[in-house]
Parts: sequence; C-alpha cells; structure tokens
Amino acid sequence: MTWKIENHPKGGLQIAHLVSPRFTARWTTGEFPIEGVREGAFFWTDEGSGLDDAIHLYDFAWDYLVPDQEQLSQLMANATSEIERYIMTGA
Repeated sequence: MTWKIENHPKGGLQIAHLVSPRFTARWTTGEFPIEGVREGAFFWTDEGSGLDDAIHLYDFAWDYLVPDQEQLSQLMANATSEIERYIMTGA
C-alpha cells in the first residue's frame, strides 16, 4: 500500500504517502481554506469542471527532504489521483 487516507487529528482528512519520499498532507475540495495554511507550501488542482471539483493539499509534513520539482509534480499528480479515487469510490 502506497497511499492512505484517514482523518486528520485537527479535523478533516489527510493523505499519507507511505513510501519514500514519505509525507502527510491535509486535503479538501472546493474553495481553498487559506486560513488552514500555517506554514510551508500548498498544492491544488483545478482540472475539474468547477470550483467544487478543485483539490487542495496543504499542511505538509515531510519525513525527509522535499523532492525535486519533477518528482514533486509527479507525486502531487499521484496524490490527487488517489484522492479522486477515494471520492469516487468512498473508500
């Protein structure tokens, strides 16, 4: 298992990447929750049909160094695909 989606201790959901580079990030859909971003980077996709379909990842916690831009882009694409699968299947 590479990905895990679970409840975040402060509310909402988080996604965890369970292999290197390991990280967790909170995520939500719809309007971006800028008030929830405490520090660091955030990522979003607006590939859906409207604002309600946007996926936002924020509040990242990395176990190791943040990957380079190319690896990070692929990792975020994979994370949003996993979130979309979670939303569509409910698990």
